[in-house]
Amino acid sequence: MNKRKAFNNKKGFTLVEMIVVIVILGILLAIMVPQLIKYIDKAKAVQCRADVSYIMKEYQIEALEKDPGNAKDARALLVAIITEHNGAPGRESDIFNGGVYSGVCTSNGLYTCTFDNSYKTVTVTCSEHDEDQIEVKKLADVLGNLDFTDIPNFPYKNLDEYFKDGRDSINSEALSTGGYGSYGSLAKVIEAKLQEQGINTAGRSWRMYKQGNTYNLFLTDSQKITTEMEGNRVACTQYDIKNNKVIHGTIEISTEKKEKEVYPILVGTSFVPDKE
Repeated sequence: MNKRKAFNNKKGFTLVEMIVVIVILGILLAIMVPQLIKYIDKAKAVQCRADVSYIMKEYQIEALEKDPGNAKDARALLVAIITEHNGAPGRESDIFNGGVYSGVCTSNGLYTCTFDNSYKTVTVTCSEHDEDQIEVKKLADVLGNLDFTDIPNFPYKNLDEYFKDGRDSINSEALSTGGYGSYGSLAKVIEAKLQEQGINTAGRSWRMYKQGNTYNLFLTDSQKITTEMEGNRVACTQYDIKNNKVIHGTIEISTEKKEKEVYPILVGTSFVPDKE
């Protein structure tokens, strides 16, 4: 009888006690989950950077042995290496000669690859862990660091000096009457310099446009503009370099004249962002 009474006197958690326990667990989860997510993200970033390093080193070793002589052979070699890292070609890139790849970065980053002139080395950047190095940003970064000091009697050391003379834009299709030797124009000099770094602008048009203290770079999606396209609008990406903003939209094509020669330009002030 006493055993039965003792059993009946045993009580479980009250409703209030259960609520308190749940609240405490909720607080602990609220504290721990963000930290856990940060830890996971950090681990993914570390692994991604390790993979990038391995891919570049492996390519360099293989390229020294197999000596790819052109972009096609170099890309085939790179694809084989990236495939070993569970990656695959994401899409062809007409800007970067090494292509764009997916599947290696566990944060779904895309790897953008560029070969040097000899195809002996490759530079790999991740869109998730290398400050979002998408095409227009990468192009802006390279343009901002171009060095012309190796060209005899060239009027500018870099693009900063070009803009200091009161100019407000550089157009990829611009023509010139002199000062650039066999290149013919500053645009051709820039194109050659970009090619040295594995960046091919042959199928795209661009314009670097200065507005006050802000520089905007406009890059067409998939075509070169021509004088016959004057008045039309084309799809392009705008990169506000100062404010680090990338916006997709459309831009109008116009023309400018250099003596008797007419060339097409992108009108930066006509840019209209896509509707969300």
